[in-house]
Formats: sequence, C-alpha cells, structure tokens
Amino acid sequence: MEKHDQLLMKKQNKNLVLDIVKNHSPISRMEIAKVTGMSPTSITRIIHELQLQGFVRETELVTSGVGRKAALLDVCGDVLYTIGVEIDTLMIKIGIVNYVGEIVAWQSIPREATEGYNETLEKVNRNVKGLIDKNRIPSERIIAIGVGLPGSIDYKNGVVTVSDQLKWKNVNLAEDLHQLTHFAVIIDNELKMKIEAENFKGMAKDSQNAVLVGIGSGIGAAIILNGEIYRGESNNAGEIGHTVINPTGNVCNCGKIGCLATYISEGALIADSRKVKEIDSIDEVFDSYRNGESWAINIMDRTTTYIALAISNILCLYNPEVIILSGNTIENLPEIKGPIEQKSELYIWEPLKEKVKIVYSQLGDRGVVLGSAIQAQNTLLDLE
Repeated sequence: MEKHDQLLMKKQNKNLVLDIVKNHSPISRMEIAKVTGMSPTSITRIIHELQLQGFVRETELVTSGVGRKAALLDVCGDVLYTIGVEIDTLMIKIGIVNYVGEIVAWQSIPREATEGYNETLEKVNRNVKGLIDKNRIPSERIIAIGVGLPGSIDYKNGVVTVSDQLKWKNVNLAEDLHQLTHFAVIIDNELKMKIEAENFKGMAKDSQNAVLVGIGSGIGAAIILNGEIYRGESNNAGEIGHTVINPTGNVCNCGKIGCLATYISEGALIADSRKVKEIDSIDEVFDSYRNGESWAINIMDRTTTYIALAISNILCLYNPEVIILSGNTIENLPEIKGPIEQKSELYIWEPLKEKVKIVYSQLGDRGVVLGSAIQAQNTLLDLE
C-alpha cells in the first residue's frame, strides 16, 4: 500500500510540474521549485524524466540578476496529438490538435441530413485517416479522438442516448468509432466540448463560473461551476432548449408543448417564415431581416426576446461571472447582438446586472473541435 501511495504521489508531482511548464513557459527549474515547494533536486529529476519522454525541452538562456545563467524550459507541442471531431446535421469538422492546443490540420466535410449512422461513421473514419496521412502525423503519437455532437450523451459509457438533430438513439458511438479507427474515443455533448475550449483559451479562460449558450440548429447551454463542468445527474444540465416557455404553445419533437427550442431554433425560424414566404434556408430568413422585411423583423424580434429571457433565467439559477453567446444564429446574424443586450438589460434581475458580462465566442467554427481534442487529451493522457 505504501509503495502504491508513493507511485501515485510521484505521478501527481510529475503532472503538476508538466502543467506548470505548459502554462507558464518559458520557466526555470528554480521558479518551478518555488511554485511547487518541491526541492530543486526533485524538480531536476522530474524535468529529466519529462525530457526523456519528449514533453519538455530547454530553450534559451537567461540571466537571473547576477551569477550563472539559468536554462529556461518549454513544452514540445509535437510530443503527442489528439483529434477533435464535430458531427452536426449538415457538416462534419475534423481537426488534429497538438499537445499545446494548436490545430495543426483541419477539414470540413458536408453531411446529408438523411445520412445514416454507419455512413457517417465511415465518412469520419475515412477523412480522419486521410488528414493524418496528408499532414504526415505519426499515428503512434495520436492518443485519442474526441467527438462533440448535439443531444443527450452518456459520456461515461460513450453512448448517444438521443440526438434529435442526427436522428440517433442509443448508439454506442465511442466503441463503434474505435473499431473503425483503432484509436481510443471519447464523446460528449457539443456545448460541453466547446466550453472546454472556451475555458482553455476563450472567453471563460479566467472565470470560475461561466455559462456558454449555443443558438443554432438547436438551443442549449454548458455550465462551468467552481472551475469544473457541471453535468447534473445524467449529463443533461444546461438543456435549456427543453425548458417550457409557453404551456399552450408549439409541439416539440421531445413530446412536450412549448419548449424554447420550438421558438428560436433554426428549424423553428424557418417553419414560421414559411407561413409568410417560400423559404429554403435560415440564410434567407437572415437576408430578409437585413432587407427590412416586416415579417422577418417580427420573427427575429420575438427570437431576441426569448434569448434575453433565457439569459435572465440562467443568471438567476447559476449566477455566473460571464455568459458566452455562440452558435450559427449569433455568428451569421451579428445584427441581433444589440437587441439581445438591450432586452437583457430590461429582463435581468437588478442585483445580478453589475457582476455579469455578456460576451460572444471568438472561436468561430473551430470551438467544438478544439474542445473535443482538449478533453480527449485531459481524459486519456496518462503520464508514467
């Protein structure tokens, strides 16, 4: 038992040192010793092991006051890679991400809305392997694939419980994709993957409590509380699209009446638009709004009202420091940012107004892919 405890502490110390080098490089051994409280001898030993494993390297020399120069340490980005995948209704996105969180290869592939489960997985497998070969990434350095997708996800068992957008139910995605690619695979809801990226290098980087709201083909949220993703009992915390806003309203495909998604999702906006005009895509709705067509203005006015109400409700429930708005609707129609902020000012409870910031994701269409790769790395990297 004592030997097991010693090995565990050794692994924890190595992870701690590597994390400090990764987040504060370039840094000297002496600075690491001061931060950790470990002896210089222990730091030297751990750094030597990390150098042998390819994680850490010495960079330039710097003079610290007087006396001998101290070697600075940095991490090696190419020591390992993870692959991030986003599967959405009409698009599959794939990125190869190095150890320091840089996307070194990228590809977007169209997906048909009627595409079957096996067809989608074959497409992912084919394009993952093609991207690896094209960019000459050594397969032995790829430790895992992370997949983000819409729906209710049993992330612990790698099962998609239900995805309305993809029309998948109770499919063992992680195992099935592992059998095709031969890489370890983790899966999670797309917004939980994306908030991982926001926490790593985005708008939630310096926040302990943050909520990411995604508005597009569906509507949902991901929550960070006290620095950790809050999942709830079944990983469904944040599913605001199925909060009821009108008990006598529209029928939702979940079986309930009046869900928020039935008023502000892309499908809902298109359906309402077709009552007035022949519309084929959400872009046509947005163009009509920009052109000042009254019906489109009325629909988007209602949409921004519901978004502001959702923000107000989220603030009352979780009291985050920051709310990050993202998704196709926000990104493709930035003109609605002003109305959302004005209505939020109207609806947000007064004691919460001063502390919260409403901001917009800057990660663009790469947030889910980056977050999926980062979560795969954090979950499956196991230092010896």
